Amino acid sequence: MGTAQSDYERNKEKLEASISKGEALSKKLSMGRLATALPGLLLAIAGFSEPQLPSLVWQFGLLLIVAFLALASWQEVLRDRLDWSIQKRNFYRRMQARCIRDWSELPALPTEQAAIGYANELSKDLDLFGDRSLFRWFSLAVTESGAKTIAEWMGNWSAFSAIADRQQAVEELAHQRVWRESFWDAALGFRGCDTSPERIAAWGKFPGLFDDRAWLRPLTWIGPIGVLIAIAVMIAGILTAQASVFSIGFFAFLAAVTINLLVTVSIIGRIHDLFVQIGNANRELSSLKELFGLVEKLEPESILLVELRKRFFVGEIPATDAIANLQRRMRWAGIQRNPLLFIPYWFVQLTLFWDARVLESLEAWKARHGTKVEAWIEGLGQIEALVSGAAVSDEYPHWKYPKCNDVSSRDLRVTELGHPLIPDTHRVLNDVHIAESHPLLLVTGSNMAGKSTLLRSLGINTVLGRLGSRVACSSWVGPNCALASSIRVQDSLADGVSFFMAELKRLRSITDATREHQASGGNRVSLVLLDEILQGTNSRERQIAVEQVLDQFVQLGALVVASTHDLELANCQGIARVAQVVHFREYFESIDGVEQMRFDYKMRAGVTPTTNALKLLEMVGLSKRSQKP
Repeated sequence: MGTAQSDYERNKEKLEASISKGEALSKKLSMGRLATALPGLLLAIAGFSEPQLPSLVWQFGLLLIVAFLALASWQEVLRDRLDWSIQKRNFYRRMQARCIRDWSELPALPTEQAAIGYANELSKDLDLFGDRSLFRWFSLAVTESGAKTIAEWMGNWSAFSAIADRQQAVEELAHQRVWRESFWDAALGFRGCDTSPERIAAWGKFPGLFDDRAWLRPLTWIGPIGVLIAIAVMIAGILTAQASVFSIGFFAFLAAVTINLLVTVSIIGRIHDLFVQIGNANRELSSLKELFGLVEKLEPESILLVELRKRFFVGEIPATDAIANLQRRMRWAGIQRNPLLFIPYWFVQLTLFWDARVLESLEAWKARHGTKVEAWIEGLGQIEALVSGAAVSDEYPHWKYPKCNDVSSRDLRVTELGHPLIPDTHRVLNDVHIAESHPLLLVTGSNMAGKSTLLRSLGINTVLGRLGSRVACSSWVGPNCALASSIRVQDSLADGVSFFMAELKRLRSITDATREHQASGGNRVSLVLLDEILQGTNSRERQIAVEQVLDQFVQLGALVVASTHDLELANCQGIARVAQVVHFREYFESIDGVEQMRFDYKMRAGVTPTTNALKLLEMVGLSKRSQKP
């Protein structure tokens, strides 16, 4: 088996070849339909309207019409297959775009809307949601439950025992690429559907239409019982040759049909809404059954997958059989949308109140299985989250799973750390070693040299690790950190909050959260990421304030990574006592006589020996030297 990327390319090429052949065949079928429809119709009309013409004329015309219908049916099936192949091809294009970070080919999946509510200040700092975000890159979930599971795991601290269970499950699924591809194929059935598994779960959990209206069920039987009695009376009238008896039965039949019509008009909308909620086209139920079946076929060894798989076998029958049973009942709910069955549907609707009979069947299914559906959907959502992590781990086998302990030690050792959302060809790796004796990493350096990227790399990989995925490094050993950050603070004109006050409020909230973590007794270490804090005041007060803030975080047991342009901070006594100082720098080179600034984005020990503000001023033409004639 080749690499994941090579498999994506191979699958995409196969699908593109199949689509090309299918589209060529579809064009031929279209031409065949044109060549058979009109000639067949004209020959049939001519043969029937002109008796002097030989019978072979109308027979050949009918043959052409039959050929047209066969070609039309063939083309319809072909178009369905082509649509499916195009969806699969687009999926593998997306997987390739993930690998090269081509964000233009990574549009938001519909389920991303379900994750919007999990966005907060931290997620804005670390690009966890939205365009070019971790969620957009990581998530392959096509159910809202899957998207919410990913968002919850990203946003909430978990004990490392839970993370280790996710890691084991992800690693097991990472080695089952064929199974994952089958899972993705089945999941494609939910894209573009009018309903979702969550709607089925909601239907299974809440009382039914008949449960809330005890009087409604008997009402739906008045008309059908009247119809059956009226038919019996009419038959008796025919058998006894009594016209009066037949007339009584006939008028009773009309009265019963009228009752059915009136009740139908009053409640048919609500009944059909329920049909739509469960699965209006039955295609999504087929996809759901296929997904459940794939989970049931798993023979997992990891603890989490074993537990999730058990959810689908709770009760008398497995989830797949239950959904298949629901699917059979739902087929009867959709006959009104079939043009060939429209007239028969209205006949049974007006005589037997067909929709009510189907609803009774569905309510019986719900009474037996409805309470289990939510657990099935939640389990499926967790499996989607694990499958998303398995794809990352399969695509990047050289990345490593973080090894964390739920202890209060602040020793953190990460080698070859990189930012996972930066393309492989541009990602620069750095080693980060922070010791308990110096739990503050003070990052100095020039503008655009890589300070903020380092902070975000630590934060976003911590979040990625919570998902059970491999992270962008060659080793990660340290505490299982809760995260807090002050990186992209914004003022608010509407609330009358200045930038400086907004930043103070952010720092206060981080302090409160860190104090709660310390008081929780769960050995939870806060990783606090601070980018150029307290810029909105004068330099002398700023140094004093920053020193106090950093010291407070250190005293609260936090692991602190702070970037700064203020080189004097490294000499502050309180900071020097607990800090390890590193820096990023720039260099210049002349290209065709023009001086260009370059960065290698490599972290080095000590305070930065260079600055570039004045040089940048000169390069953009704002310095006095650049303005000389």
